[in-house]
Amino acid sequence: MNQYDSCWLRYERVPKGRLDSYRRRCLHAYVAEKAPELSAVRDELRRALPELLGRDPHFWQHPPTTTDGFLAIGTPDDMAMIAESVGTDVVDDLADGGYLLRSVTWNGQDCLVVTAPTDRGLVYGTFHLLRLLNTHEPVDDLDVCEEPTYENRLLNQWDTPFHRSVERGYGGESIFDWERLPDLRPRYEDYARLLASIGINGIVFNNVNTTKPERASANAAFDAFEGWQLLESHRLEAFTSLASVFRRYGIRPYLSVNFAAPMLVGDLDTADPLDEDVRAWWRAKADEIYELVPDFGGFLVKADSEGQPGPYDYGRDHVDGANAIARALEPHDGRVWWRAFVYGTHEDRAVQAYDTFQPLDGDFADNVTVQIKNGPIDFQPREPVSTLFGAMPETDLGLELQITQEYTGQGVHATYHLPMWNEIFAFDTHADGPGSPVHSLFRGDGEGIVGVGSVGEDHSWTGTYLAQANLYAFGRVAWDPEMPAETVTEEWVRQTFGTDENVVDTVTRILHDSWEACIDYETGGLGLMHMMHNGEEHLENHFYPSPDEWPGYHGATDEGIGVNRTSTGSGYAGQYRGPVAGRYESVEDCPEELLLFFHHLPWTHELEDGTTVVQRLYDNCFAGVEQARQLRDEWQSLDGEIDERRFRHVAERFDEQVAQAERWRDVLTDYFYEHSGVPDEQGRVGND
Repeated sequence: MNQYDSCWLRYERVPKGRLDSYRRRCLHAYVAEKAPELSAVRDELRRALPELLGRDPHFWQHPPTTTDGFLAIGTPDDMAMIAESVGTDVVDDLADGGYLLRSVTWNGQDCLVVTAPTDRGLVYGTFHLLRLLNTHEPVDDLDVCEEPTYENRLLNQWDTPFHRSVERGYGGESIFDWERLPDLRPRYEDYARLLASIGINGIVFNNVNTTKPERASANAAFDAFEGWQLLESHRLEAFTSLASVFRRYGIRPYLSVNFAAPMLVGDLDTADPLDEDVRAWWRAKADEIYELVPDFGGFLVKADSEGQPGPYDYGRDHVDGANAIARALEPHDGRVWWRAFVYGTHEDRAVQAYDTFQPLDGDFADNVTVQIKNGPIDFQPREPVSTLFGAMPETDLGLELQITQEYTGQGVHATYHLPMWNEIFAFDTHADGPGSPVHSLFRGDGEGIVGVGSVGEDHSWTGTYLAQANLYAFGRVAWDPEMPAETVTEEWVRQTFGTDENVVDTVTRILHDSWEACIDYETGGLGLMHMMHNGEEHLENHFYPSPDEWPGYHGATDEGIGVNRTSTGSGYAGQYRGPVAGRYESVEDCPEELLLFFHHLPWTHELEDGTTVVQRLYDNCFAGVEQARQLRDEWQSLDGEIDERRFRHVAERFDEQVAQAERWRDVLTDYFYEHSGVPDEQGRVGND
C-alpha cells in the first residue's frame, strides 16, 4: 500500500518488551501451500513480519528443526505437526471461516499454530494473529478459538461501472476500472486484504442502481453505460481476473443485476418473471457465469424501487421476481439478495416495506435472502429498527447497514457508526418473546449482514482518515455483533495511529462521542430526520440543511412537530410486536430519542424533565455544535503525536465540520422558531 494509506494494516516495529517473545515464535514459518488463500497468507506474512520484528522470516517447506520455534499455518490435514499438537476434532467442528490460534510446544520448540477447517479460516486466523502482534498483545499462552456469528458478511459497493464514479462516493471515484480489465491494479489486492482482515467474505462490485431512470438523468451518453452491461459476455470474461484477486482472500464475488436484463442484455421483448423464455435466459446466463467464475456468490437486485424495473411492471409480486432468478442460480449454490427498500405507494414511507414483504413470508425460494435496511426510512442519523426484523421467520433475511456517511456528514464529518449499530443490534424485537434482540437474528444458512461500502481513490480510502473506523467496525461486528464497542474501537486506533495511550484514549473518545453530536446538530434529536437539502450538486445532495424541503418527514406545523405513526396516524407503530408497539404508541412510554418519529406533539409539550419540545430542540442543536468544537479541540491536542499528513487532514475536516454544524444549528433553530413562535429561553433564538 505504498501509494495509498495502509489503514489498519500499518505494521510498525514491536517494542523490546514483546519483541523477543514474538521473534522466538515467528521468525520461522511453515505454511501449507495447496490453496490460493495460502499464497495470500504467505504474502501477508512477508509484508508484516519484517516490519513488526525487524527481520525477514524464513519460510520452510517442512517443519524446521531449528531450536528457535516457528509459526505453523494450515489445516490438520495439511500438517501432522498441527494434528498432533492441536488435534483434529476441535478444528473440524468449527464453522466455515472459524479458526484456532494456539501457542504449543512441539519437539521441545515454542511454536504458534494457526489452524482452521477451511482455507478461508486460515486467512482470518492469520490476520487475527497479526492484529495481536501489531497491538502488542502477549502470545506465549495464546488460546483463541473463533467462529463468525453470521454466515454471510457482505460489502455492497455503490460503484457505477465504466465511469469510475461512486454513488455517495465521499472517498473519491471508484477504485475499479472496468474498462481496463482483465488488467489488474495493485489497489484491488490492497482492498481485498483490508476486507479479509476484518472477516468480510463477499463483495457486490457494482451499484444497486443498474440503470438511470429517465427522471434522474437527461444525459443519454452517460445512460448508455450502466451496470446492467456487466452481464454481457465480454464483460464477464474480463470480470474473471477481478474475481481471482478477491478469491485469494476468501471473498466471493457478486454482481448487482437489473431486473430487465433479459431485455437489456438478451434482446427479449419482456422481463416477465413467469415467461419461460425469460427464465431460460436467466438459466443460460447463470450457467455462463459459473463456467467462468465457479465461486460466484449470486445476484443483488433492487426492483420496483426508485425507478428501477421490477415484477410490478408485469403485474407480478416480489416473490415471482426473486424466485425466477433464484431458480437459475440454485444448481450452482448461488443466492439472490433481494432488497426490501421500496416506497412510494403510501403516504408514510415507513410502513411500506412491512406491508409489502411481510405477507410474502414463506413464499420466497430457499436461495433468496430479503435484504432489509436497519430502519424504515433511509440510513438516518437515528431511526427506529425496521419492523420486518423478526416478522418473517420463514424467510432468509439480511440486515443492511450503511458504512458510508450519506446522512452523517458525507465523509467530511467525524461520525462513528458503531454506537448506532450497537443500538440496533441490542434492540429487543420480541419476535420470540422477551430476549429476542436483533443480533440474534440472521444466523441461519443464507442469512447475514450487509454493509454499503465507502472506499474510493482518495489516499485515505474513505475521504477522511477517521471514516476508516466505520469500515473496520462493520467487519468486526459482522463477525461478532456482541463484541464490546471499546474493544473494536481501540483495536482500530492502535493499529492505525499507534499504541501511545494518550492517542488511543483521545481518538477513542472522539469517535464514541461523535454520533450523538451529529444527531443533535443535524436533526435536533427527539427522532426528527430528513432535515437536509436534496439538490442536484454532488455535495448538496443530503449535505446542507433545508428542513422546509421535506416537511412530511418531520411534520413541522405552526401547532407542533413530529409525525403521528400510531394507530391514529399511519399505523407504523402497530407493525411491531405487542410490547414494543405499546411502548411506541404511548407518548409517556415512548423513548425520548424517538418521540417525534412516532408522535406529532405541540411545541410546548413538556418532556419528562419539564423542558418543552421546542426548547429541547434548541438545546440539542446548540449542544451538538459545542460537542463538535470539543471533538476538534481534542484532535488538536494530538498535534505532534500523529504524523503531520494525517493530523493536518483530519484537523482541516474538523474545521469544516464545526462550520457546517453551526450552519445546521442556525438553519434548524430559525426554522423551529419560525413555526413555533416560541423564543429560546436562553436568548439564543427569537429574542432580537
